[in-house]
Amino acid sequence: MGKMKMEFLSRNDIERIHAASIKVLETIGAQFLNDKALDYLEKYGCTIDRKRMIATFPEAVVNEFMKKAKPERPRVNRSFKPVPKREVYFRTFGQGTYMTDRNGIARPSTYKDQEKVLIVGNALPAVDGPTAAVAARDVPPWKSRFQATVRNWNILSNPNKAIGGRAGDTDEKMKVSIEMCSILAGGEKKLRRTPIISGGVCPTSPLVWPGHGLDLMMQSAKNGFNTNTIGMATSGSMAPMSLAGTMVVHNAEMLSFAVFCQMVGYNAGFKGIAARMGCSSSILDVRKGYYPVGNPEMALLNAAAAELAQYYKCPNTSAGA
Repeated sequence: MGKMKMEFLSRNDIERIHAASIKVLETIGAQFLNDKALDYLEKYGCTIDRKRMIATFPEAVVNEFMKKAKPERPRVNRSFKPVPKREVYFRTFGQGTYMTDRNGIARPSTYKDQEKVLIVGNALPAVDGPTAAVAARDVPPWKSRFQATVRNWNILSNPNKAIGGRAGDTDEKMKVSIEMCSILAGGEKKLRRTPIISGGVCPTSPLVWPGHGLDLMMQSAKNGFNTNTIGMATSGSMAPMSLAGTMVVHNAEMLSFAVFCQMVGYNAGFKGIAARMGCSSSILDVRKGYYPVGNPEMALLNAAAAELAQYYKCPNTSAGA
């Protein structure tokens, strides 16, 4: 039986969004709130404004490093065995900061909530890669190693599933994840050959990359692991009101991320890094002033983002509702 493919963007649409994104990166740039990240960017051809921590990207630099981008490595489960190959995989999404109990009252989420959510995700056959969908807000920051150990233990408890999402939200948690998964793999070298974890950072639209997240992403890229991000450019607030304008902001963020990942990986001796371009962009609800999920505009933005990722031959994560 043949397959039917629905396309939201024409080739001309994609090329116009790409050209506008390049113009944004060349003239406005992106803010990287991390001095080490700025060092990488400057070393490989970007122009750096140290005072404002902004990097501008010449088109030639973008083209050079996007050629190095690799497709995502074959997916393996926590036993380091291949999972069934499909065009689309499903995973849970996070991180929420509140839980609503059966009595309808919302409260800050705890690490016990995180444990329960992961138990459900591990048990559901439709979920390929469970992730910690809520934050453990009852664990203080100085116990981040404990928090990461508990979270990873829950995630790794089903040997037949792949790990969904990032390996943590701080550099320290990424280190814990590498330590735990290296034990499972039989050493860091073996883990690098068949990585089951990835690290990444989400931008603050428009075009701002947070410092702690960049530390996490650099840990992943310099070890040759997959990297991932999820952009959340929102029409009418952190991006233009038009959906086309929002896609330009989102795509400029994705390109700055993917190029930076290649720079870090290249500096560590890797020929290319799989940089997953994720999208959870939506449109502002102007009546209530919040970011809604599941609206028609979000579906259109995420479909367009997936097609742009395919254009760059990069893996993609798109939000569902």
